[in-house]
Amino acid sequence: MNRLSDLLLEKPLPDALLRGLLFTSFTLHLLFVLLTLGTAILSVHYFIDSHCGGRPKELRFDNRILKTFMAHKSLAVVLGIAPLLLIQVGSTIPFFTAVNFFAPYWMLLVVFLIIAFLGFDALGHKIYVHRYLHFAVGVLALALLLVVPGIFAAILTAFENPGRWQAIMNGGYRLTGVLAVHWLFRYLHILGAAVVFGSGFHYFFIAADDTERKSLQTWFVAGILLQFILGILLYGLLPERPGYIITAFLLVGIVAAAILLWAVFSVVSKNRPFNIRLVLPLLLLVLVSMLLTRQFIQDRTLLPLQKRLEANAIAYGNELKPFERQTLDTYGASLKVVYDNGETIYSRSCSFCHGEKGDGKGLEAKRLTTPPEDISAIRTTRRYLHTILAGGVSGSAMPYFTVFDRYKLDRLIDYLDKKYSIVRVPEPLPVKISDALFQQAGKIYDETCSLCHGSDGRGSALSKGFQPQPPDFTVYSLSPERTFDVITNGYPGTTMSPFGSLTADVRWGLVKIVHEKRGQ
Repeated sequence: MNRLSDLLLEKPLPDALLRGLLFTSFTLHLLFVLLTLGTAILSVHYFIDSHCGGRPKELRFDNRILKTFMAHKSLAVVLGIAPLLLIQVGSTIPFFTAVNFFAPYWMLLVVFLIIAFLGFDALGHKIYVHRYLHFAVGVLALALLLVVPGIFAAILTAFENPGRWQAIMNGGYRLTGVLAVHWLFRYLHILGAAVVFGSGFHYFFIAADDTERKSLQTWFVAGILLQFILGILLYGLLPERPGYIITAFLLVGIVAAAILLWAVFSVVSKNRPFNIRLVLPLLLLVLVSMLLTRQFIQDRTLLPLQKRLEANAIAYGNELKPFERQTLDTYGASLKVVYDNGETIYSRSCSFCHGEKGDGKGLEAKRLTTPPEDISAIRTTRRYLHTILAGGVSGSAMPYFTVFDRYKLDRLIDYLDKKYSIVRVPEPLPVKISDALFQQAGKIYDETCSLCHGSDGRGSALSKGFQPQPPDFTVYSLSPERTFDVITNGYPGTTMSPFGSLTADVRWGLVKIVHEKRGQ
């Protein structure tokens, strides 16, 4: 942990205000998340009860429940943006570290949510196809939706335990041991809360008769009992003994939940309806107190980490400070450069790969899979060179330079041509090739080289899928020596293989064949 350092940006708001906004926005987000999950669970249950339990009527209670799903899930998604942004600003390194531990699952969240939302939309649609098909769609949608809080619970578990990041990595980027058990109870705790809030909401606003209300009462009581059990288990799994503030908030939540449970049993035993004025405040009090408990547990771990990170950032900044003036001066000087001539464009945009001498040995060349070409050996046409400069070479590190207009590209070509004579046909071969060797080389070209380069040198159907593609020999070639070198040693990073096993005379014959394509 002490090796972590970053040039942390100045936060837009004080830490206390950031944490306050994060808590408020996350509470609202979680409230609608719980309503969304609870609605999904109940809708599938009542769909099964209505259509697979011997009462095959048109969608009834489950359909009325699903009508609220769109509003709940929309508010949950929209209200989730604020806490996501705030946590990235306030706890950048812990958050992104935890996300990267479970990156594949994090990236699948959107896919799962889209399929789940479409599934629940189909489940509640008025067009009724077949109960078993609807049942399969509902179960799939619910399963994918329930995966989402599991992923978030895993990320938050890792987020809150930076001291165990190494153990997570050593475990194959999985939660193991106590963290795995903590994640499981936490996930089930979320599902239990979803059942409580979902059943409570639909009890007061959707249920139309006593039968539906009694059924929801059962869900409500079961959810509260599950919360009690899981809450005790989670408390026992805390890595450190909670302080007085954490204990106080925890006790408030326990007392509120106990009062709520007593009130619920009292109402159920007397066969009376719930009182929203009693249930709703107690539910919100339990939710807020539990979230405050979790917030203080996070702060106890993450605030010291944040201080260490800031100290590391300051130390790192001090190490870089001696180079600050030099860097700013260099940067300022680069801003004053006017890219109005070929020499400047080459030195600033090309030389770090192709080299100051155009030999393909620039400072960055050794980092590239496909080495930059030796510009001094290029023999091509102005139009083809324009195509390369403006469009780049797909499959290589050669980018497109549309940042420069045609006038500037012409100046660059003029500079390169003046220095290396690149806009021309290749020079004569330094050796003489007999007719017999030329015919032998032609046979090898037809049987081997043409498979990729084509009989006319413009490429073949096979090579159209290559990255990068072979050059068009009718407009692009190299100096005789460079062509001989490529035939002998191949071109790394491309499909051009070495043919050094051929005799030198035959290779020179191939050079002659390739260069003669320029005359076609």
